[in-house]
Amino acid sequence: MRLVMFLTWAVATAIMALPGNSGAGEFIVGEILIEANALHPEVLMTEPEHRVLFTNRSGRVVHIQFTMKNPNGEKHHLVQVPEQIWAIFHAMGHHPFVVHFMDPAAPDLYGAVEVVGDPYGRPDPLVCSGITVMGACFER
Repeated sequence: MRLVMFLTWAVATAIMALPGNSGAGEFIVGEILIEANALHPEVLMTEPEHRVLFTNRSGRVVHIQFTMKNPNGEKHHLVQVPEQIWAIFHAMGHHPFVVHFMDPAAPDLYGAVEVVGDPYGRPDPLVCSGITVMGACFER
């Protein structure tokens, strides 16, 4: 049984390590690089409840603003503290954002985070298909 679990883990790890397609969006575990004139990638694809890091390599002070309407705060949580910016997305869909530089001469940068289901077809980890006891999921 342990061997089967180990092999399953090894295969899953190998699949996750495969390089993504170099299309408009990339499936990355969650990092957007902010440079002085560009975002890399401009569109990041991720899954719900995964942390997306915004790494500032521009050498300037930045502020990130999501442009979608978020009246009750359920679509994402954004944390901006000195030296660290990250967001956790709770709803699937297109989450556009703007990076504002505190230097008025620098142009704003536009990007988006696409929150999609699991690209490998696994079941939703937030849904228990068995019995839940005190918050723990027990499979049948």
